[in-house]
Amino acid sequence: MKKFQFALFILSIVLMSCNGCSEKKDSTQVDYADVQNKLIKDAKKEHEKEIKAIEKFVKEKNWPMQETKSGLRYWIYENGIGSNAKENDVVTISYSITLLDDTQCYTTTDANPKQFVVGRDNVETGLHEALSLMHVGDRGKFVLPSHLAFGFTGDSGKIPQNASVVYDIHLIKIG
Repeated sequence: MKKFQFALFILSIVLMSCNGCSEKKDSTQVDYADVQNKLIKDAKKEHEKEIKAIEKFVKEKNWPMQETKSGLRYWIYENGIGSNAKENDVVTISYSITLLDDTQCYTTTDANPKQFVVGRDNVETGLHEALSLMHVGDRGKFVLPSHLAFGFTGDSGKIPQNASVVYDIHLIKIG
């Protein structure tokens, strides 16, 4: 009997707490659709701002860059003679990464390169795409918008959140 009384007591508390529940919104309730629309609008503004900054950067550098559908901009300024990098290839590269204001973030050398598997390893999406545009021996400059680089969070080190980055890459070898 006590269990029944306890259950009845809990049910009455729940019902009383819903006494003010109705379809009508009060001033403290959040309209999540409005919040979502505002976030989308703000994200679009930030994206447009980033694209303008990239365009300005490329124009100031006077680099004859092409653009992919994803927004990656690239310029192969030195052609190699080797094969084309493709998904699942183990590649060896040297690179430098800078911000649009020319701040040097990271660098490797031909003597101390980085190696990873194209399309598989946990590196920036834009780096995978950039390498798929290169042949062994190529050197290229690539401007990665933030969504292809380190994204909303940055790298918790030298690259800030929502930062576009510039890679200068030398594809040393495949395999």
